[in-house]
Amino acid sequence: MKGKDVHGWVVLIIAVFAVCQLVAFFEFRMKNMIRQGDFVTVSMEPPDLTNRGGAVKGRADDGFVDGNLIQGQEGQEILLLSFNIRHGVDHRGKESLRSIIEEIKNSKAHIIALQEVDYYMPRSGFKNQAREIASALGFHYVYGETINVLGIKYGNAIISAYPIIEHQNIKLYSSSLEKRAILKAKVSIDGDIYHILNAHLGLNRKERQRQIEEINAILENLEGNVILMGDFNEQPYIPGSQLISDKLVDTAIIKQKEHLNTYAFYSELPNTRIDRIYVSSNIEVIDHFVMPSKTSDHSMVFALILHKKSKKAGII
Repeated sequence: MKGKDVHGWVVLIIAVFAVCQLVAFFEFRMKNMIRQGDFVTVSMEPPDLTNRGGAVKGRADDGFVDGNLIQGQEGQEILLLSFNIRHGVDHRGKESLRSIIEEIKNSKAHIIALQEVDYYMPRSGFKNQAREIASALGFHYVYGETINVLGIKYGNAIISAYPIIEHQNIKLYSSSLEKRAILKAKVSIDGDIYHILNAHLGLNRKERQRQIEEINAILENLEGNVILMGDFNEQPYIPGSQLISDKLVDTAIIKQKEHLNTYAFYSELPNTRIDRIYVSSNIEVIDHFVMPSKTSDHSMVFALILHKKSKKAGII
């Protein structure tokens, strides 16, 4: 088959998919008379944050939900979580966002980086998944799309118990139909700024190499507290991944936990550590651990860090 013919078929398939998604989307909305923003249906109570350093009311505009956020304080332990939620669908193809929410809520994580997050996708029940999760926790959230077909999206999210004061979704080089991006947010903790980055890299090694180079360029312009989390789709000992290690430190290696598998759903892939958390060298790492998920094909990856007040508060 000639190159032009292949290209034509690809365009046709994408067009048919887009039309099917749009038709299903509008059918669903007509049947249920659901308005934009009415998808927060989880009734779980948010965690008790009253003894975690004070609270601040969250905003309810784009990217935020009402909730009692915490300001943080000197010496506070902060639990980080990186989690590929597999668009909230389990290995049987059943929509299981409630189970994902239960797992995240029970983890008691403070700052959460999620990958493979759907936004009104038919396959996952036409839900704004990031908002539903954040609403259940009473946290701030920001969402960064990597794919957008007629307003139906797929991408990454950062959810935080601390105020998110700024965010940016940065497109990365992509050679495949599935586009990639890195979501960057500024989180305020006790007056200090933490740069939180959430990445989900491609499946092609050359593509990942380019993406890692772009991430390094972003890291070059950041100072102070920097945290990079995500699904890197590559083992940490691959040369390309080591470029990130030159800028930041791998929390698993610091705590000698690099043997922990993060893709535990598939037993035929032992010692696969493609989900990782990196922090700048000025951040003290207390612990690193992994918890298998009952729903996703990825495990939940945690790092516990200690907040130390910066001598230069609010460094950006």
